[in-house]
Amino acid sequence: MTELNGLRINHNIKVSRAGGKEDWYSSKVQDINDTGLYISVPVKGLHPMVLSVGETVIITFLWEMSRYEFETQITGWRHDNIPLYELALPEKIRRIQLREFVRVSCIMEVEYAEIPEEGRQPVFRQCDSLDLSGGGIRLLVQKEYPVNTKLMLKWALPFQNFKEQIEVIGKVVRSLPERNAKKYLTGIQFEEITRRQQDLIVRYVLRRLSEQRRLS
Repeated sequence: MTELNGLRINHNIKVSRAGGKEDWYSSKVQDINDTGLYISVPVKGLHPMVLSVGETVIITFLWEMSRYEFETQITGWRHDNIPLYELALPEKIRRIQLREFVRVSCIMEVEYAEIPEEGRQPVFRQCDSLDLSGGGIRLLVQKEYPVNTKLMLKWALPFQNFKEQIEVIGKVVRSLPERNAKKYLTGIQFEEITRRQQDLIVRYVLRRLSEQRRLS
């Protein structure tokens, strides 16, 4: 059986079609055996990803502070309690460098909103960021959110000659009361983020770290 570098049942993954523009959908591993890997139908918001047998996809996932990526093919369907795609076990899994998890302190204005019910518009509120990495952000917000609450986030990432608008969806991984204010230190892990957005964030984080080292 192919070594899957920590990929296990119930592991969250991202799925994109190979050979074109990267467009990532969220899925979860439902079963693994000696012949294949079974995942739930990938979704982005309310939209499912419709795939055909023989189609090649890219899978990416996180494990022990590293990101892994591989290509594979859709080999069939299976229906348990939910419909599943069957994927061929990968021949090779590529490990992505750890730098996206480097975190830097930075204060920026960020807008955030809870995921609205269908047919409703999100209500955004403003807050300040405390630090940022390619994998997530820490915010100071006015409300305590339970772990796994999904939030929509948007902010302008400042570079030397331009600003890049970032819009992602993340989930709350921790929320602690701030000692001297009626606010909450809220750690958020990015869940729906494009590769380009993540690369821009990593680029910004590394530039800030370089600037801080020069000043120290």
